[in-house]
Amino acid sequence: MKKQRKPPSRSKVRRTHSGGKRPDGHRRRTRIRRPDPTTIRRGTPDSNLTGVAGLVAFGSYARRLGVDDALHRSFHRLKAHPNVIYPMGAQLRLLTDIFVVGETRVFGVEGLAADPLFAHLSGGAVPSIDTLYDDLDRFDDDALTDLETLMATHGLSRLRALRGTYVHMDVDTTVLPIDGEHEGALPGPNPRYHGRPSFHPILARIAETGTIVGGQLRPGDTGFGANDLPTLRRWVVRARDSLRRGVSLCARRRGR
Repeated sequence: MKKQRKPPSRSKVRRTHSGGKRPDGHRRRTRIRRPDPTTIRRGTPDSNLTGVAGLVAFGSYARRLGVDDALHRSFHRLKAHPNVIYPMGAQLRLLTDIFVVGETRVFGVEGLAADPLFAHLSGGAVPSIDTLYDDLDRFDDDALTDLETLMATHGLSRLRALRGTYVHMDVDTTVLPIDGEHEGALPGPNPRYHGRPSFHPILARIAETGTIVGGQLRPGDTGFGANDLPTLRRWVVRARDSLRRGVSLCARRRGR
């Protein structure tokens, strides 16, 4: 029987096509370390050097909030090998950075790898998207819960300062159609894109602060009903406990 040929890696094609720069790959033997953005000083504006200069200020802000340390503490266990090159906390911060600059897919990191400032903030070497996808596959149910809790903690941090009689929490269940075959995406009720795979996430947002305080990703064929009450009740209690005394929480349903 003829031995099947192993398909070639597509990572080089991806990065070459998007104009990015390949990392040093198998030659790298030391763990990457993200630099302290507060030590980076602004120079004369030059668009030829970088297109993501705002990540320096954002990185300083995230560090002041303790985001970097929290990601390391919460998710280090998912990739705790002593010889790991790309720690899980650093990977999540890298994914946060690409979202901040407007990329909504992991693939966006391929083009950003050509930016010298982005590469520097990433620890000197930007991993391939295959490495990032492998790391995202490490997430288990406990890790997803920890990530949602971390997001809600930051979203609720501003509630204590709110004054007035009511604070409004909007619950949004809008259908999110997608292109391609993504894990968990299934066809469901969709008034505009019939038959297209989609997600049907639930998001809880505080109207007065514009912050997200609850989130759950669900397949597109999932409706909104009694099965979601335990989740919504937990979000409501969590938000209510973050309010100052005398302020009531009003939950409102939005979406389609």
